Amino acid sequence: MEKLGVAIIGLDHWYWAFDLAQQAAQGAHTRLVAVADETQARADEVARRNGSEALTDLRAAIERPDVQIVAITVSTDRCPELVQQAAAAGKHILSVKPFALDMETADGLVETIRSSGVKLFPLESGWRLYAEKARQKRWIDEGRIGKPLRYSHLLNGSLPMAWPGSDDGGWWLDPARVPGGGWLDHAIYALDYARWIFGAEPTSVSGIAGARRHTQLQVEDYGLATFEFPGGAAVIEDTWTADRGKGFVRNEIIGTAGAICDDSGPWGRIAVRGDFGHDGWVGLEAARGGISTIDHLVAAVRGETELIATVEDARANLAGCLAFYRNAIAVSQLKD
Repeated sequence: MEKLGVAIIGLDHWYWAFDLAQQAAQGAHTRLVAVADETQARADEVARRNGSEALTDLRAAIERPDVQIVAITVSTDRCPELVQQAAAAGKHILSVKPFALDMETADGLVETIRSSGVKLFPLESGWRLYAEKARQKRWIDEGRIGKPLRYSHLLNGSLPMAWPGSDDGGWWLDPARVPGGGWLDHAIYALDYARWIFGAEPTSVSGIAGARRHTQLQVEDYGLATFEFPGGAAVIEDTWTADRGKGFVRNEIIGTAGAICDDSGPWGRIAVRGDFGHDGWVGLEAARGGISTIDHLVAAVRGETELIATVEDARANLAGCLAFYRNAIAVSQLKD
């Protein structure tokens, strides 16, 4: 079967763009046609590394007839117009997270994708394709920890970089280009995962947010949210307060008959308790690998599988994050 052509559209979100370019270049069913960024040097660097053409015209890259899939990795404020163009051109889409700044725009994008017939996979749903996350979801579905009651996520990260090695935080720090700061940056992944494991939408959210360490920021570097779900809750804490390279991540799922403690970040281990063939805690190696993001979209395009997450999930994840910001108490208020 002929390989599908992939174009990387923008390198603002380079964390994702680098990985997706490599996936496309090395995929069994894809070829990387072009890397497009308005900064020539950046496009040249990534294209050369992955054996593709470098372009500075994002729209021209989308319109190329040899491109069937576009990975839109521009800043959030620029994403909607490019999603609209890609859908009109009949291109399937991997979209930066979040894919819009507000719900009115998000609703318009949902309608666009539905009416165009193209497929859109939101990059914040990428955890669902990780081997370890998929294994934990399977354990929950099998009832090994009983009914899930609480999911907790903690990620203590550092400030983003506009480009590898840069001291500039880039577009992530500009409130005109993002709907949130250090909390949303990674919390949107955790919220998507919580929605997946509970199989439901949150019914309410509360929390705190603010600039605790980097007080000069116009967006928060700290946020702690509690989402209520039917029959459960998710506690999601994400920050930019760590020194570079000193971050920490931990995830836990507590059920009525057991628990899953995921310390695969610092310890490379998973601890489980419940129906796992042992009376007490069981220590396991973290499952590695999984399905690449591009391979999953390709399989869906070819009709071999259904997307594990869609534009509707992108909308729901943004809605949950925006609800947190509406309801969160500013950290500065706690100091008065």
